[in-house]
Amino acid sequence: MPHFQVANGRPRLFVDGWPFTALGSEIPWWGLVYGHYDSDLKAYDRLYPAAEALGLNVLKVPVKWSMVEPEKGVYDFSYVDHVRLMAQKYHLKLILDWFGHYASGSGTIYENLTGEMYAPYYIISDAKTYPRAVDADGVPHPNTVSYNYPAVIRAEESAFRAFLGHIRQIDSQTHTIIMIQVENEIAVFGADRRNRKLWRDHSPASTRLFREKGFTDDLKYSAWDLSNNWIRPLTDAGAAVYPLPFFLNYVGGQLENGIVCGAPGEDVATYLKNCPRITFIGLNMYVPGDSTADYLRHRLDDYRVGRNLPAITETNSGADPVAPRLAYIAVGAFGAPLFAPWALNVSYPPAFQPYVLRNGKLANGALALRDAYTSLQRALPQISYYDDTPALRVFLADVPGKRFSEAKDVNGFSVNVSGQDNGQAMVIHPSGHNFLIVGYRCEVTLRSSAFRWPALQGLRVESGSFDGNDWKPHGAPSYSISQSRRVLQIDLDHPQAIRVSW
Repeated sequence: MPHFQVANGRPRLFVDGWPFTALGSEIPWWGLVYGHYDSDLKAYDRLYPAAEALGLNVLKVPVKWSMVEPEKGVYDFSYVDHVRLMAQKYHLKLILDWFGHYASGSGTIYENLTGEMYAPYYIISDAKTYPRAVDADGVPHPNTVSYNYPAVIRAEESAFRAFLGHIRQIDSQTHTIIMIQVENEIAVFGADRRNRKLWRDHSPASTRLFREKGFTDDLKYSAWDLSNNWIRPLTDAGAAVYPLPFFLNYVGGQLENGIVCGAPGEDVATYLKNCPRITFIGLNMYVPGDSTADYLRHRLDDYRVGRNLPAITETNSGADPVAPRLAYIAVGAFGAPLFAPWALNVSYPPAFQPYVLRNGKLANGALALRDAYTSLQRALPQISYYDDTPALRVFLADVPGKRFSEAKDVNGFSVNVSGQDNGQAMVIHPSGHNFLIVGYRCEVTLRSSAFRWPALQGLRVESGSFDGNDWKPHGAPSYSISQSRRVLQIDLDHPQAIRVSW
């Protein structure tokens, strides 16, 4: 089954027996409304063929707790079954986002009482059994449950176990569903993150725990409390039923120095310590469209905390160049197990620039992202095995849209790449005279005494793709040799993978 194991020096995601990187995007959740889920079942069906056309290998699909438990103790997994069949039809894997809590709206268990609910209605309607969180002014928030009372934890544990049990029942042989995102952003009260009065739950049970454990810092307490008393038992319960990889996504930013997070309740180091079943914590990273490559690397570098594998769980979608550039950086330089812009039919931060139009056609930044994804997929197991090692290097312009030329040492061999129009490349040099080059709108230059007759007789330059570890040539790429300079120049005029050996 899908799992992480140490290979080539660090933990890597394996799917169907091979190293794997999830290249995805997400579909929304608000079209699935409490009270008429049956009629909403096919609300996002048009996005599946578009996802395949865009070059995704994974689609992130939210599943709200309120959907799978419409009545207390009664479970309905018809939406899980439907999206699994849709993914199989369009040759996609699935990451299911478990939504019992969403911390970037006006509340964490529901957005409104007209159908936008994450927790089930029996939780929402019964504040006595499932008490609400209280702010520093002593005001309870009706749309924010307190996780310091056992009833809500037990209820969500039961639902999560049933959810994982159903996945095991329907998918343990086919492995269409490869990972579970647990909740959507961890925070105490919601989107008002700068208000210090909302940095921890002040309910009687929470305040008692805060004092008993000797905390003085609200942010550190919230991270410890939610990780230890909520996410830990939830993920332990789910893993006991069906141990798919679990991960979290965090709001980008920083509230205080020394705590890697963007919301009160998040802290990478604390969750990794308290939740052994969490395999990684991804970053929801929204940046200006003209962000430099150095800036993108810096933001990702913040998430190199302890055993964490930096991943992009959300980033810019639309017409700007951030997503395709960041995909090469995150996957190649940081070994991200997951890269997923938000979202297929909704652009953010810029509005009205969706990848997929209402008629299902690709638009705006979709073709640029497709260039990145389709090129990476031609050698995905090899990239996923060598990423974040000296044997793989990423080449691209520091400033979007600019021409570039740079030389880098790739596992002891100097390689020069020049490009334009947001072209980019990855060069893999496992050993000896074997190279794998992936990219587009670039020219790659290799220099060796072998590029001169008669040594040239042993040179092979092939365009193709990998199926697992099997190389399948697709034809001859465009390249030239200067014997006087002893140089091989390879033209990546379109997205492709090229294998070079001599």
